[in-house]
Parts: sequence; C-alpha cells; structure tokens
Amino acid sequence: MKESLIEENGLYTLPLYQKVKFKGVFHILFLFIILLFIGFILIPGNEFTKVILNMGSLIFLVVFGYFWISTVFINKPYLIVTDKHLEYKWLFGHKIIKLDKIYQISFFVENGITKIGIWANDQSKPSFLEKIDRAFGRDYSVSIVVSSFQSIDFNKLRFTILSEIQSESIGVLLDEPDVIS
Repeated sequence: MKESLIEENGLYTLPLYQKVKFKGVFHILFLFIILLFIGFILIPGNEFTKVILNMGSLIFLVVFGYFWISTVFINKPYLIVTDKHLEYKWLFGHKIIKLDKIYQISFFVENGITKIGIWANDQSKPSFLEKIDRAFGRDYSVSIVVSSFQSIDFNKLRFTILSEIQSESIGVLLDEPDVIS
C-alpha cells in the first residue's frame, strides 16, 4: 500500500497510511550495541569464563540483531486510518479498532515519551501485553508513540478521527484533552 498523507480543509483525507520512520539515532544505537557484542566475542582467550562470555554475547548479538532487522525491514510498524477503522501494528502486536467504538482520544506523557492514547469499547480478548498494561493501570485500547511517525501531525489526526466519528452521527461522548502544539 502506498503511503498517503494528504490534507484537505485542515484534516487528513482518509484512508491514511503511514509507516514508522526511525531516526538515525535509533540505527546508531543498535549498531553500537551489536558492535559491542562482536567486540566481546573477538577478545582472545581459551578459559571457561571466556567461552561462557562468548556464548552469552552471541545470544545477545542474535537477539539485538533480529530485533533491529525485524523492526526496520521485516516487521515495520504502520498506522492505517480509514473511514471505518483504525489499524495500528507495532513490533509486539496488531490492533484494529472500529471508529464507532472509540470513546476517548487524548495525549499523555509516559516516562518522558509523548503518546496518543485511544480508548474504545473493545470486545476482543486482551493480549498478554494488554493484560500487563491494565495491571499497571493503563486502560487504553492502544497507545501510539508520537515521535515514531514524524510526518503525522497528531493533533490533525485526532481531529480527523473525531470529525469522522461525528460525521457518522454516532452519539459518543468524547473527552477534550490538552492539545500538544
């Protein structure tokens, strides 16, 4: 699907499709971590502790390498908003929310990271990660990291979703949160 980000009357035209665009710092960090583990493997030695260190470094090298390659190339996160549903895929899950089920959209900051939270009356069985989130008091259906999608203005996206919900003449009470500029 071709990426689309077209504005009309101050709102995005639907369907909206965007893939995550990672910053260079993300790639540099993972390259540094991978090179660090390669460096541990290349340290000479024949002792038993060195063999254990090499095996541990190799395991972490494979894990971080797989995570980096799958996030950047294979399993790239995306966001799709149509006139009927919102679909968000990230490395650890996939969520489709019908727009008529959304009852709140707001911005929040968690551990210094700005996110947009979407609350919906969701009837699907919660995933393991959603159960963990709810155990810690996070009751949103999905949260999207704002900095992941650099080309999307999330205030506009929020207003686009709200206008789409209201154009469907659904009597849903929506919370008006603080707006991020």
